[in-house]
Amino acid sequence: MLKFAYKKFWVPVMGRLLSSLIPLLEGKPSNIPPTYDIDGDSKKINN
Repeated sequence: MLKFAYKKFWVPVMGRLLSSLIPLLEGKPSNIPPTYDIDGDSKKINN
């Protein structure tokens, strides 16, 4: 249950919050958009 909550709630919510703070912290927007893929599932599909 905690793994599911971490993967489906914590990572996307906190990741989006932190990615919105990147311009404030670094002084410029990020060049690479965040993926929120913590297990590498999309890499397995693409290969």
